[in-house]
Amino acid sequence: MSKKGLTTSEINQRIQENKVNGESKKLSKSTINIIKENIFTYFNFLNIVLFVFVFTTGKYQNAMFMGAVITNALIGIIQEMRAKKLLDQIRILTTTKVNACRDDAWIEISVDEIVQDDLLSLQAGIQIPIDGIVVEGSLEVNESLLTGESEPVYKKVGDIVYSGTIVLSGDAEVSVTKVGHDRQSEKIMEGAKISGFQKSALQKDLQKLIKIVSILIIPVALILVGMQMGVKELGYSDIVLNTSAAIIGMIPEGLVVLTSVALAVSTMRLLKLKALVQELYSIEGLARVDVVCLDKTGTLTQGDMQVDHVEIVSDISEMNLRAYMQAYLEMEKHPNPTAKALLEYFTSDTKIQVDSFQPFASERKYTSAYLHDIGTLYVGAFEFIFNKEDAVYQTYHDTFSQGELRTIAIALAREDDDKELLGLVYIRDVMRPNVNETLTYLSKQGVTIKVISGDYPKTVSSIARKAGVPNADKYIDLSVGEIDYDQVVEEYTVFGRVLPKQKKELLKALQRKHVVAMVGDGVNDIPALRQADVSIAMLAGSSAAKDISDIVLLENDFNVVPSIVCEGRRVINNISRASSMYLVKTLFSFFLTIYVALFQTVYPFVPVHLTMISAICVGIPTVFLQLEPSYEKLKGRFLLDAFLRALPSAITVVLAAIFTKVYRTSTGLPLESANAILVFVTGVIYLYTLYRIYQPTTKYRLTIVLIMSFLFVIVYYFTQSILGISFGLELLPVTLLTSVIGVVLVTLLGFSLTTRSK
Repeated sequence: MSKKGLTTSEINQRIQENKVNGESKKLSKSTINIIKENIFTYFNFLNIVLFVFVFTTGKYQNAMFMGAVITNALIGIIQEMRAKKLLDQIRILTTTKVNACRDDAWIEISVDEIVQDDLLSLQAGIQIPIDGIVVEGSLEVNESLLTGESEPVYKKVGDIVYSGTIVLSGDAEVSVTKVGHDRQSEKIMEGAKISGFQKSALQKDLQKLIKIVSILIIPVALILVGMQMGVKELGYSDIVLNTSAAIIGMIPEGLVVLTSVALAVSTMRLLKLKALVQELYSIEGLARVDVVCLDKTGTLTQGDMQVDHVEIVSDISEMNLRAYMQAYLEMEKHPNPTAKALLEYFTSDTKIQVDSFQPFASERKYTSAYLHDIGTLYVGAFEFIFNKEDAVYQTYHDTFSQGELRTIAIALAREDDDKELLGLVYIRDVMRPNVNETLTYLSKQGVTIKVISGDYPKTVSSIARKAGVPNADKYIDLSVGEIDYDQVVEEYTVFGRVLPKQKKELLKALQRKHVVAMVGDGVNDIPALRQADVSIAMLAGSSAAKDISDIVLLENDFNVVPSIVCEGRRVINNISRASSMYLVKTLFSFFLTIYVALFQTVYPFVPVHLTMISAICVGIPTVFLQLEPSYEKLKGRFLLDAFLRALPSAITVVLAAIFTKVYRTSTGLPLESANAILVFVTGVIYLYTLYRIYQPTTKYRLTIVLIMSFLFVIVYYFTQSILGISFGLELLPVTLLTSVIGVVLVTLLGFSLTTRSK
């Protein structure tokens, strides 16, 4: 026997020569990248520069903002490292494995261990991780990621296969020619997902906000310094402190950290639900999902199939039928659940030679085997084996559905190529426990269910109805006639006899009005999974389906999908609310800077004022409120909605600052007393904004607001010397009156903006 596969020494040599495939997908950032991304940022650089300038003034209490900067960085690093640890631990479950022949034995290795010249065994369902040449067997491959063509390509001995393409059917041994960066289609693997949320609205809006602030902050700071230098009573210290306060106010650094931490924490929470997030920003997609598409097998049912009974409709004997079926089934090297059920049922001692074999493919919906001196045996979907013009089609098409039982046709074509129906196999699949409760909950959350299956539509409809899918009696057979996809997705709930490319078209039609999640596990689901806004695969599914999905269900349990959707809504809704709190400071700082520049006056805040207000009224409460349930469906644009919620409070703070200046000028009030009024009123406006944004009111939310209010008053009163303010009882009436007017103004402006936006 000749040597087959590489030896250990040959493998080690190729590893030394760096001819290794390497890691194909990283679920988590490296430790170095986490630290870099949290420390070496543009905003942190600005804060360090400001810290140096503030330190030179000798008023060190105003440098306390660096404590918040350092805390934000540490929280970001710690939470992302915790998420990384969990992701790295779970990665071993989702790493794609292939069979490789080494030292004359077939072993299972991960795709990153493949070396050049390895001999691999590839089967249906795998996304090819290397470039190679077929040396034995044959494959049907979908090369749409490479060529854009969806038609399967037949690969025989001597043909080249490329990384990123997907094996639809067949079994072959492939010699590896290119690995790692040498692969012709290396970037195809990264581009396999076409999700609308791969670069989400949240991600885009955050990047847009950072870009706008980054561009404006330096010129605005220079203008502010120039204008304040023209104010006679201001010295070096005053100019530095006022300018620093304006710039610190405009930097939304807490918002960026909050988003990263919230998504990292959400990833860990989803892991506890046994759901692995492979695309971080797909969590936002979950928050917007209002349609969930799913296959019948493995979602509504457990995929544990058994033959219920067989109906013989020709003059063939049961013994011969069993022999024919066993001959075909012995050719199935990697049987799917249906083939396994058939293998268990059709046993025979008679041996029949099989001259050729065509494996099952979702595009054909049948398999065929040429039995020596007998004819070609066809096993699969009745409508795809027989033409509509055939007499047998007219006889049996509308009669063979038996409720929830799946029907498989067995036909034989002899020399004249006329197919004769031999029998019908009825297969039973077990319904998932609690699936009714799961679907009912999704419906209550405003999520529409669509069942898309390759099976007979009446059968799928029966199972969907039993599972509790709303409007399950509205079904359509997509194998018949021309399809207006925009129309059928609105009219029907159950879609039967669907081809893989039709699944994709159905999702595209749904996406014109909805945000769509797709739950699948097979190679036939891959086009739809790539198209979906959020793709969810089962751990037990094909490696290709798992590789391109945003989320993998680690226990293959469809019943966790409602919890996943709710988690997505919770984290994004709370990020959106917290964003409004952070943007209040950014907006009023920008408006005040314009006011100061236009009127050549003094900036009303110093850094220590904003540090105290931000910590007590924004930083601390938003961390605790981030864990609050918030399951309403996300609507609108993230950044625009956050701005609209923040704008009333920002305008009110600006008006309070102007009023305080006018009041001080008209009454001759000392600067420390005027600052006392402004800081208190600003704190009240912030606390009211916290209460207003986190609606509806719950005991927990109200408790947080009350605790923060108490803490604010305590810190305000006992740190007057640090804050540079002086509050006396004589200021109480004007302070309280201004606070009340501020609250009323925020309410009125908020109501006005909400009405206009609608």
